[in-house]
Amino acid sequence: MGITKKPKSFNYFLNLMKLLLFISCLFFTISKSEVITVGGENRWTDGFGYASWADKLNFTVGDVLVFSYTKGSHNVLDVTRAAYQSCDNSSGVNAKYETGDDHIELNEAKSYWFICTVDSHCRLGMRFGINVSAPVTTSVNQTGDSSSRSNINAGFYLLLVGIMSMLIFIV
Repeated sequence: MGITKKPKSFNYFLNLMKLLLFISCLFFTISKSEVITVGGENRWTDGFGYASWADKLNFTVGDVLVFSYTKGSHNVLDVTRAAYQSCDNSSGVNAKYETGDDHIELNEAKSYWFICTVDSHCRLGMRFGINVSAPVTTSVNQTGDSSSRSNINAGFYLLLVGIMSMLIFIV
């Protein structure tokens, strides 16, 4: 009756392209949290500049900080800014960790302050503060030892995929 059916191979191709576009959108709109070893290869120890180390990184909600150290030689206290500045743990302690392999998830977009209270470690520089930002919809890649992150603009990528998909369908 004059109805023209498209070949099955074209429908298969069309469905495959839709699936690829959907997967691409999904991949680049999900934020990826990172596991970051505090101090990188130096780990959590005295005699390292944690403040300058932390300044080189961007921290996002969902990231996990790993404090790796010899149990009994150090500890990790999540403290208030005042406790951080004074290196005084008599008040302002949010949490205390002492296992030597402490994993702390950054659950909120806010400032965090960490110190070691063993001996004079805090006063000698074994402390740092970070600002944690809300997650963004970009793909992020970072190793625990690196201080660099590569970001891909998800919006641009999706626009490019959309244009390429339309061109394929036209041709």
